[in-house]
Amino acid sequence: MKNKEPLRIRIIRKFYGIAGDYDEYKEKEVNRIGNNAFMGLWWYFLIASFIALFFAFKYPVQTLWVYLGSNILVGLFAVSLYLIIASQKSRLNDVEVETSDLKVVKKKVLRAGVLAGIQFGISMYFLRMLMLYVSGDGNIVSYFHSPKNLIMSILQAIFFGGFIYAIGRFRIKRATK
Repeated sequence: MKNKEPLRIRIIRKFYGIAGDYDEYKEKEVNRIGNNAFMGLWWYFLIASFIALFFAFKYPVQTLWVYLGSNILVGLFAVSLYLIIASQKSRLNDVEVETSDLKVVKKKVLRAGVLAGIQFGISMYFLRMLMLYVSGDGNIVSYFHSPKNLIMSILQAIFFGGFIYAIGRFRIKRATK
């Protein structure tokens, strides 16, 4: 019977894109990268909160929107970019493959790209419907039947799936004997 990894380890492996065994080196690097990201975010939130506190009384609505927007930009883009670069530098997400297994791994990467594209396209289609409903700008039924929105979601799915496929292909390294 195969030993199952704990949920925490599976989430870490998925989040950092770690392939292969989760050994002591990879655990040490994940802890280092995660701690650096946390420390940077902690200082950012501390400083941003104090700045927002000063402007909140005179400009409450504008402060809220600037604070939320900057948190999304820093949280999603800056920290994600740091995690990607640090993971690549420490070679956490390289996939070493024997030459005989190269075709099988390429098919797995293609399948992962296609599935990610389908999931992303469906998610964006329904997320746009939800945003339309929340904003009150239009009728959901008309959005659901609009071919323009379906085509946009399909194009987004193709581009996202292709992007995921390209990333997966660049991560494949031939094992040296």
